Amino acid sequence: MIVWKVINNVAKLVTRIVRQAETQCIKASLKACGNNFSLESGGRFLHPEFVEIGDNVIINSHVWFSIESLGNGTSDPSLKIGKGTYIGRFTTFACVNQILIGDNVLISDRVFIADSLHGYRDIAVPIRHQALYSPGPVEIGDGTWIGIGVSILPNVRIGKNCIIGANAVVTHDVPDYHVAIGVPAKNIGRADRCRD
Repeated sequence: MIVWKVINNVAKLVTRIVRQAETQCIKASLKACGNNFSLESGGRFLHPEFVEIGDNVIINSHVWFSIESLGNGTSDPSLKIGKGTYIGRFTTFACVNQILIGDNVLISDRVFIADSLHGYRDIAVPIRHQALYSPGPVEIGDGTWIGIGVSILPNVRIGKNCIIGANAVVTHDVPDYHVAIGVPAKNIGRADRCRD
């Protein structure tokens, strides 16, 4: 019993050391990173050099940052996460243009945020072999809450202090202080008037 406790404590210590080393390596590779950045296990960055993270940001486990430069004369992609933002488990970002996340945003688990789509212009070519493109950037305003399982598609601006209901698919802009729910997401009114 005592041997098992010692082994368990050593395993926890090794895991913590590995996680801290991994976080330091990722921080060093980011374009910019604020203080008190927390990255849980399993987080992955493709091209972290295009990512800027503010102070006091928490990125929970298994978050995937897929950031690609199109290399077709367009500017480099940019993903910015504002201070005090929390990103839930299994969230995915797909960025080839620009994704801006404001300060103190709450992103629940299993959220998908993309400024890009797979090309599908040539029906004779499999979609996975067609070029990515961006219909427009994504912006999420300060203080917004993105519910569990939400998908935010390209060319969308979500205002500040909004609420996006669970499993919504956001295809259009959401004004400041509004609630949007459904597939596709529809604005149902101001957040202060949509209680109970």
